[in-house]
Amino acid sequence: MRKDTNGAIERSTYIDRKKRLFDIICLGVSAALAAVTLGTGYVSLALFNIVVAMAAAVLVFIRALRDKGVPLYLWIAYLVSVGGVFLLFTIRGADDFGKRLWWNLVLSAGPVICALLVFFADKITPEKFRKVFMTCTAVLMAGTAAVYFFFMSLRITPTAESLQKGHDEYLGRIAATKASPDAPNVLVILMDDMAYSDISLYSYLGSENATINTPNIDRIADNGIVMDNFYSSSPVCSPSRFSILTGRYSSRGYLDNVVFPTTVESDPYSFTHFVNPYQFLNNVDGILGDEITFAEVLQARGYNTACIGKWNLGDYGEYLPTNQGFDLFYGSYYVNDMTPYNWVRDTGGNHPDGETHAEIRTHEENLDQSESTRIFTEEMIKFIESSVDSGEKFLAYYTTPWPHWPLFSDNNGNGKGDTTDDTYIDCIEEFDKYLGEILDALERKGVYDDTLIVFTSDNGPGREGVTGALRGRKNTTFDGGMKVPLIASYPNGGLGEGTAVESEDFSYFEWVKGEDGRYSGEVTERTGSTKHILASSMNFDLFATILDYCGVNELPSDRIIDGVSLRELWSGNVSADTRVHDMLFYQKKGKTQGIQMAAESEGKVYDFKYYDRVHTENSAFIDQFYNNYLFNLDLDPAEGYDISKSYPEIAAKLRSELEAFRKEMKENRRGIVDKE
Repeated sequence: MRKDTNGAIERSTYIDRKKRLFDIICLGVSAALAAVTLGTGYVSLALFNIVVAMAAAVLVFIRALRDKGVPLYLWIAYLVSVGGVFLLFTIRGADDFGKRLWWNLVLSAGPVICALLVFFADKITPEKFRKVFMTCTAVLMAGTAAVYFFFMSLRITPTAESLQKGHDEYLGRIAATKASPDAPNVLVILMDDMAYSDISLYSYLGSENATINTPNIDRIADNGIVMDNFYSSSPVCSPSRFSILTGRYSSRGYLDNVVFPTTVESDPYSFTHFVNPYQFLNNVDGILGDEITFAEVLQARGYNTACIGKWNLGDYGEYLPTNQGFDLFYGSYYVNDMTPYNWVRDTGGNHPDGETHAEIRTHEENLDQSESTRIFTEEMIKFIESSVDSGEKFLAYYTTPWPHWPLFSDNNGNGKGDTTDDTYIDCIEEFDKYLGEILDALERKGVYDDTLIVFTSDNGPGREGVTGALRGRKNTTFDGGMKVPLIASYPNGGLGEGTAVESEDFSYFEWVKGEDGRYSGEVTERTGSTKHILASSMNFDLFATILDYCGVNELPSDRIIDGVSLRELWSGNVSADTRVHDMLFYQKKGKTQGIQMAAESEGKVYDFKYYDRVHTENSAFIDQFYNNYLFNLDLDPAEGYDISKSYPEIAAKLRSELEAFRKEMKENRRGIVDKE
């Protein structure tokens, strides 16, 4: 109670309507931030809005605790911040409207109710309890805002420049012509974090003395080709996989790093859904729906398409594999060390029973991943056999999670529950044994010779693995992080038949099965013949190459396709060192760090690699950068000796091209052709 100026007793109020400068500034900041967030649609700003709301609630609590009343303008700032986030996700959210409206109503109800209780506390609480009520409710304001912060869905519509019109027009033209009966089936096998020398055919010890025995992988090379200088477009998985599918540098799709789960779950709860907004521009959460994948092109031509294994290019909406050209996805949208790590069967709504996006293994069930290779192999064989039996051409994209850490294998048949001796070597050798069953299925169904088989890895090794003499590992743009194996086979497609490249014999040791059908410890020596391709190329070349073999000669014209077809190289019709790229660029986290380019030195042309500035890969000098580094990859494949001072003209030339490409990426990052 207090007296007014006339001495009359007046009922006190805790709502402080004084226009304090600090309070007005806070309200202005919250209103401006909410307006910018709504205007731009940048999801990264949403979290700042809720942080402002929590800060306002804390200030309300402090004022109430000190018996200073509830500051009206801070109270309004709180509601403006919460309301701005609610409107952002209700208007611009990427989930179904009903889902995002309901979700945000539930999350915003707590903060709004608490704020209203504070405002109307004068009328609903006795004065002697008002201070306690106000302070407790202010704490609830902050707490409910924190709940909103941790459980808000950050899935939102991307703001990148759209290529959808060109996407639709191109696929429409492609669909007008169905695949030729002579077109091949396609099997692409993609390893995860497997090093350049981790298979016996690429072993730095030689295939006969290799540490890891991989006869079935080597078997693909028999009468096929092996690329000695094949590069990933990125030293980490998601950007690399983007380039394989689209034929473009991943920066053109704003996909600069590993894609993390966007799902908001309390069991298991993961903080990783906060990651994407702060590493990708324009609200990108994966491979954009207006990108054109080789799966979409082959699907348009009538191929039956499936991706089995790991996706890691987005987990909702346009980013899903079934919205990127695959009729079937079986596996996980995530990496096997992420939370959550569950598996789904996604048919995009095309299953006869209406099944779509059905969870088939939970995160808890996948705490033991020792059955993964067996299960994925069974699904792959089922898909191949059903496609052949129905007379359909197929694209099988087998994206195994191995040998990415954590490592699991079936321990020579002991299977689930036995993780006592899983090793990197076991993991790869088990994969190889099961790959043999897939190759046997192709032969059994009579389509092996009519199938284009491509084997590669997404990037260099993580915790384990051998790069041979190469410098660096995963997450570095030195060759150890980006040079990967590439083996290809297509017996009836002329692959490896040309005489411009000489064939080389190699030995490998085939697994022997016992009478019970299980692999024994014995091996049988085999001799194969393959062609080694020396030319440098990058995994975005697979887009144009696969389409070329499948009879699709028209590439998208509305966007830059960085890759080229390797068919002439693979056929052996041109020399093994024929250059297919004037230059290749090494990218990491959206930045172009280095360039590989041919240049003449002392009357001979060599492949040079140049960095103007690159972070060290040596943990002993983790704060250091290397400047003006030039390597001759032909004479120094280990990138051990900087020769920029000996050849300053070559260093300057490569630096000029590097800067020109950076400028191009800055001005037209998406690679839009005829961009006005």
